[in-house]
Amino acid sequence: MPSYSRRVQIPGRSSKELYDAVSQDIDRFLSKVPLGKFEVKRNPTEKELHVKSNMFSATLSCSDAEMELSAQLSMLAMPFKSKLDESITRWLNKTFNLTQST
Repeated sequence: MPSYSRRVQIPGRSSKELYDAVSQDIDRFLSKVPLGKFEVKRNPTEKELHVKSNMFSATLSCSDAEMELSAQLSMLAMPFKSKLDESITRWLNKTFNLTQST
C-alpha cells in the first residue's frame, strides 16, 4: 500500500487543544473526502485518532504545537491524495487560522 504522511506545526497549541479540535471535526471532515465509509477510534490518553476504511488506514497523533498524520492508502485511494492534502490544508487554515501549512 502506498503511504501518505504529513507533519504540521501549530504554534501555541497544546496537544489537548489539537486533539480536541480534530476529534470534534474528524467525522464531518471525512464525510467530505471520497474515501468510502470509515471507522474512527479515539484515544484521548495518547492524543491519537485511528481511522480505518476499505480505502485507507491512518493514525493522527497530536503533540504540543504539532500534528502528525501517517496513512496507508489503497491503490484506489491514491488518485485522491492531492484532494486529501488540499482538504487538510483548508481545515487547518479554517480551524487554526494558519496562513501556510506543511
